[in-house]
Amino acid sequence: MTSVARLVGDRLRAAGVRYVFGHPGGEVVDLIEGFRQAGLEFVLTRHETSAGFIAEAMATSTGVPGVCLATLGPGATNLVTGIAHCYLDRAPVLAFTGQLPADRYEITTHQKLDLRALYAPITSAAPRQEASDVARQPAPVEPEPALDPGSEREAAALLRASARPLVIVGMDANEPRVVAPLRAFAEAWRLPVLDLPKAKGVFREDHPLFLGTLEGLGTARLFELVEGADLVLMVGVDPVEFDRDWTAKAKVVHIGALANDDRYYPSDVEIVSPVPDTLEQLRSGAQPKWSERELASFRDDFRAYVAPARDGLTPQQVLAELRARLPEDTLVTCDVGYNKAVSVQCWTALGPRTFFVSNGLSSMGYGLPAAIGLKLAHPDRQIACVLGDGGFAMTMAELETAVRLKLAITVVLLVDDALSQIRAGQERKKFPVTGTTFGNLDYGEVAQGFGITAWDVRAPEPCRDALRKPSSDRPSLLVAHIDPSAYRLD
Repeated sequence: MTSVARLVGDRLRAAGVRYVFGHPGGEVVDLIEGFRQAGLEFVLTRHETSAGFIAEAMATSTGVPGVCLATLGPGATNLVTGIAHCYLDRAPVLAFTGQLPADRYEITTHQKLDLRALYAPITSAAPRQEASDVARQPAPVEPEPALDPGSEREAAALLRASARPLVIVGMDANEPRVVAPLRAFAEAWRLPVLDLPKAKGVFREDHPLFLGTLEGLGTARLFELVEGADLVLMVGVDPVEFDRDWTAKAKVVHIGALANDDRYYPSDVEIVSPVPDTLEQLRSGAQPKWSERELASFRDDFRAYVAPARDGLTPQQVLAELRARLPEDTLVTCDVGYNKAVSVQCWTALGPRTFFVSNGLSSMGYGLPAAIGLKLAHPDRQIACVLGDGGFAMTMAELETAVRLKLAITVVLLVDDALSQIRAGQERKKFPVTGTTFGNLDYGEVAQGFGITAWDVRAPEPCRDALRKPSSDRPSLLVAHIDPSAYRLD
């Protein structure tokens, strides 16, 4: 007789799933065995939150659902942060947890939590299901909406009438088929392009029309540009990507597969259809809008602004060395804090789905687990993660996971012995610095404990040398002692 666990595993494998990530407990060992029998590999993580982050990165990069698992009680509560991240960043992830038997629930005291209620706000469904041997037909796929000629004509008219239009690219456009139509559209109209963190690389960030990433370092300057526009074309934008109120007075054209139901920004025209089709239609009759000189001047000034010179090594210099040494298709993750702000703005992404960050939840501890998921999904590509020392301390045990799995990941650690973004907030408010600094670790000893190599650098040249020597079968750790004043631009 086939077990329920085996049936679940078979259906997961049929959907393309190959890995399940998590931390076991006695209540889920039967499920893990069913997964094994179905041909799935269970990967032990050192914490359940990491399992959620790994599953999300793998799902976002491949389109195949990610799967993570925890036991009941503290296992399920530990997993909440990972699943909340998946929910806000719109990732297709399935989470399994153990639970007390139904006939014991009312009379048990230990580890008794209403997990369906706990997970309800951060999942699309939290069912308890019965299984059968009856094969289920896959759910029908709804066809993409067709382009509405009326909305397209309205948008084209606004574009023709505008003097200073610009494009903002969001996460729902983060796919390869958007790249060519988006570039052709922007070039034909000569429009400046801004992106949001989850969409980095859809429009090549070394292109002369690309000006910067909203919600990264120096973003106030970019929003000044938006405030001066008279038309904003929102291409695949999801409101969860913004971290501030929308105050621009410009008219807005919303372009995406989903309607602008959130109303975070008002839309004068909505085109709900496949993004590539819309951009192809709107390219017709193009008239260049901005001068090349004005765009080049803004781009050059902004690049200089977000990469200030300092006496010590800056995180911007570390990222520049990383970009220079790694292939164009490298996949990069970052953590949360000032390291996120500088990575979002100063890492030059050159293709879609090459940059990964916890954006909606903005959870520290994301970068290293996400890099593990990406390396498992893309073993032939180089993977790097950029971490602050605060976030690294939260999940550094996952270095053992990467060593155990023989994953060659470049871990870049920006060290300043503080939660610098929060510390800066205290200082701006003239508060004493309290609870935002910590003691320095001997990262060389930490690396040795995990059986990996570490390079300790304080200048660009040693950083460059270290990046020339990546490991082939285990993580390598670049410990960059940086000047945190380079995070502060004003």
